[in-house]
Amino acid sequence: MLNIFASLYMSFRVFGLRRGWRLPIYVYGPLRLCHIGKIRLCCPLRRRLLVLGSNYGFVVAPFTLFDNQGVIELHGPLYLNYGTMLSNRGTIVAGGNNIIGNRTEIRVTQRLELGFNTILGFDCHVMDTDMHYVVDVTSKCVARNSAPIRLGRYNWIGSNCYVKKGTVTPDYLTVASPNTLLLKDYSQLPPYSVLAGTPARAVRTGVQRICNYTIEQRLRTFFAEHPHADSFQLDDGEDLQDAFTLNL
Repeated sequence: MLNIFASLYMSFRVFGLRRGWRLPIYVYGPLRLCHIGKIRLCCPLRRRLLVLGSNYGFVVAPFTLFDNQGVIELHGPLYLNYGTMLSNRGTIVAGGNNIIGNRTEIRVTQRLELGFNTILGFDCHVMDTDMHYVVDVTSKCVARNSAPIRLGRYNWIGSNCYVKKGTVTPDYLTVASPNTLLLKDYSQLPPYSVLAGTPARAVRTGVQRICNYTIEQRLRTFFAEHPHADSFQLDDGEDLQDAFTLNL
């Protein structure tokens, strides 16, 4: 259910009366709003540019938490599904067409970059800090406990995955779930790679998730009507880029 009061409050608070009436921010379900912070618009203003609590009713959760004490840069639509917990004290750069799955927890102290059309499944954890320090008992050296995270374009991070400080991913990456742990720079992997395991390692190449809702519906219909079919062949003239791209 659309939370009209919260949608109006946040839209007018962030974008002012002159632009806020277009409702660039939608809120669904209960919202715990701690801090709004700074939300910078780096794309044309549109309705439903930032959606909090989308997919409401899909999972059981008490509320969506939004605690932005830093900066969020919107380069396109950003959807935080219901039950998401976002705590930002640094900078989040959302490249556009980004969906954060239900109950996913995001904690940012430095910087998180989400490439265009990058999606996180439900119950993921993304943290650019360890929240504590560790001392080497021999050298008495204490390492920095945080580092920026940069996720490339067209990434699909499966449900129940962990993304730790210093993670860098290439474009067109799939992270298999559950419980895959990302904790380093993977940018040297070729496009269309699949990571899995703890810690994550490359297990396959040459595949990419279909994100286009129209094509997904075609596939659901086909497999429902052909229960014995094992596969579906896309048309030769079909642009795979369209299949990879969310049509929000």
